[in-house]
Amino acid sequence: MYHNVFVLNESNDTLLSICTGIKALEEIVGVDRHGDEIHKKRSKTEDELRAAGNLWSDHILENVKAYIMSFVYIFVTVVSGYPLVSGIAYACGLREDSEPGDQLFYLLRFLDSCIYFWLPQLNVFILRIIQGRNLRHRMVGRTVVIGDCPWVAQAAEAFLSKIFAVSYSIAGLNVLSGNPSDHLVHRHTHRVVRGTLLVVGRPDGRLPALTSLEASTCLSVNQASSIQSLNGTCCESITIGHNRSKLPLSHKAIYLKSHRPMFLSEKILDNIDHQEDLVRQRKEKLKEEKERQQKRISLSKTASYIMETVRFRGGDGSSSFLELSLSRSRQAKTTRSSASLLGAYVNLERDARKKRSQSKDVDQAARVSNVISSMIKDRQGVENTRRVYNEIDIDGDGVVSLQEFVNAYQKIDNNISKDHLTRLFYEADTDDNGTLSFDEFMKVSQLPNLLAELSTKNRDSRGLVQLQASKEKYFGEEIRNHSQPGVNSMAMSQSQHFAMELYESRIASLQRFVSMTVMFHQIGARVQQFFARISFGLLAYRMDRTHSIMRIATTASPVSGADVRERMEELRLMLKIERSVQLIQRVWRKWRSNAK
Repeated sequence: MYHNVFVLNESNDTLLSICTGIKALEEIVGVDRHGDEIHKKRSKTEDELRAAGNLWSDHILENVKAYIMSFVYIFVTVVSGYPLVSGIAYACGLREDSEPGDQLFYLLRFLDSCIYFWLPQLNVFILRIIQGRNLRHRMVGRTVVIGDCPWVAQAAEAFLSKIFAVSYSIAGLNVLSGNPSDHLVHRHTHRVVRGTLLVVGRPDGRLPALTSLEASTCLSVNQASSIQSLNGTCCESITIGHNRSKLPLSHKAIYLKSHRPMFLSEKILDNIDHQEDLVRQRKEKLKEEKERQQKRISLSKTASYIMETVRFRGGDGSSSFLELSLSRSRQAKTTRSSASLLGAYVNLERDARKKRSQSKDVDQAARVSNVISSMIKDRQGVENTRRVYNEIDIDGDGVVSLQEFVNAYQKIDNNISKDHLTRLFYEADTDDNGTLSFDEFMKVSQLPNLLAELSTKNRDSRGLVQLQASKEKYFGEEIRNHSQPGVNSMAMSQSQHFAMELYESRIASLQRFVSMTVMFHQIGARVQQFFARISFGLLAYRMDRTHSIMRIATTASPVSGADVRERMEELRLMLKIERSVQLIQRVWRKWRSNAK
């Protein structure tokens, strides 16, 4: 049995509870949590997603519509006996029995034959001109490539391929997926052709823990979009993410609202950008005044401008002395690309490291003294833990039982429930033998999410922590206000990296996945409705069904049940032997100590 332990404190829990993004999901799907439609002002994100779905559904349906247009043209011209060019000539008064008409009609029939031969392609061109779509895309079946983190890409691929599972082959779709920060470039970019449809989810690179991840994602999109032919025609890529910075080679960028307060690092960078905007506005204003007055700015104005610039930059031009505003929204009007964000955060972290290195004027002897002191503290901590362990072990058998564990902690605090202590005990019992050895107790004592939970307040009757609403204007306001003087803000923001990663893996990625499903559902719904309308219900189908007659699909096991049973018996026997050896060792140590 493997136990993965993650240290998640109450502060990170509070951040995640605020970042749930229910409002963002409501704006994505167009309905609120009660199932009622939201106001049109809030449904802008849904409208953009459905508009993108309508565009891609037109790409998919163009072959069907061109086929229908070809059928109508052939049916009308053959039955009437007047192809397009010949019919126009006949309407203009040209007759085949006239003197120039007998030779000219051979040329007209040749042109009509060319129209018949290239009729599907001509109809596709006509559709693209009418609908305002790219004329140079390939006239073949479409391929959709989905790029995002593994769970989003694979789930979205399964969703889209399921929607088109029962569609007609003339409106079929090939679906691929990949991780843009890993293998998307190596597996799929060589397959990119004119008209390939690429949708990629961008991580929120405004958070320093995700900046490099967004930069690698944008690089993959740019590489796929740079494969061009026919005067710059490439794939049609759409990015979905929270960073309002469009890639130059992408066709469209759909922005998702965050609906969360900013993290400390975001607040620092936003204040820097806002102050640079103010300085830039002042420069532009002074330049306009100079052009309008056609004379030099007076000395007093120049001096006041310089003083204002120095004051807004924090005196020494460094970001560590910035006075952060208490605004919940972003003040800077400019948006940064992924490369700009990466460079800005690297510079801020480098300045923070430089400041820390400059403040370290302790000599080598002092550092050695600190190392020795920390080693002594660690040794004293082990001895204190051994003393507490022996006090809890009342019967002296070398292990702590459940009853001893519960009695010891209930003596400290009677308000701690027995059920909560029982859960803590069994979570600490990694070998499942019903007792805690000293090594297990030692590991438990060092984990704040186990024993330190006993001192956590705001628990209900089941022992679950009830999170309190955060009153911070931005995440990290309390950390910054209660920090020691001289501590750099970017150094403090590194403690939030784990919460940023959890936000990306649990919340932001979910919003991107829901956005893709809304877009894909719109594609499938339009294709489904088209066949129902054009055939008056005769060719209608339901995209929620499949051709499979199975009702339950299970994953095949590559290992037989007999092998699993034999392996389980072998592991159980090995565990018994290990426990017996441990018991013999404890009894031997106890006997030897008594003999002395």
